[in-house]
Amino acid sequence: MSNFIKRAISGLFFVIILTTCIFIHPLCFFALFFIINIIGILEFGHMAEIAHIKINRPMCLIAGSLLFTAGFLHNYIGYIDGYLFFMLAVLILGILELYRKDTYAFQNLAFSVYVLIYFSLPFTLLIYLPYLCNDMWQPDIIYFPFLLVWFNDTFAYLFGSRFGKHKLFPRISPKKSWEGAIGGGLSTIAAGLIIAPYIDGITIIDATVISAIVVIFGNFGDLVESMFKRCIEIKDSGNIMPGHGGVLDRLDSILFAIPAIFIYLFFATRP
Repeated sequence: MSNFIKRAISGLFFVIILTTCIFIHPLCFFALFFIINIIGILEFGHMAEIAHIKINRPMCLIAGSLLFTAGFLHNYIGYIDGYLFFMLAVLILGILELYRKDTYAFQNLAFSVYVLIYFSLPFTLLIYLPYLCNDMWQPDIIYFPFLLVWFNDTFAYLFGSRFGKHKLFPRISPKKSWEGAIGGGLSTIAAGLIIAPYIDGITIIDATVISAIVVIFGNFGDLVESMFKRCIEIKDSGNIMPGHGGVLDRLDSILFAIPAIFIYLFFATRP
């Protein structure tokens, strides 16, 4: 089986699972992203070890899980105290580093905290998006950024393959071109404007800004993850998705886009 077919099948499988879990019920969304959160932290930990950094995986998994769970409980049932348990877990993470007696304790702790910000926080903020718009669970607002990322990736590839001549960031990602980025960006904004009328709580202005955010921050998210992999000289963050690599490879764009979308909606929806 060719790599293209593997990539197409695993990508379709991922899209089906993600779409189903987002739309079927909030608890299905929670279960899927809880698992994704765990896998992402483990992949990041593996990448850090290649760079001779040993994050405290058990405590990172606990803290990351508590952060995501706190966000879900806060929005779904109004229970905000879960964030206190997350804060306690982060404090314990620092204390435990004292007893690991590792030469690179500072780097270990810095990477441990960074993975929570880099991977666990965006999906926690994702839960807040519909509540910022309509103060209720609304799966299409959750799904919207993912759809835009897929549009951007697809059309950037198509335009880049056909017209790409000027490298976007050759030091980090030699295959990306300005032509692909611009073509993908314009196509994504157009798609956002077409989809916006079907999403309650999202105006045309919101759709335009969110689409632009996905294009800009999504590309930077992809480049940052590529930078990580180039630094430690690996091709993929994992191998859970044939043809795509790991969940970090698949979700790198959305990790940067979601916090920026949250910030925009937070200020745009304030009375």
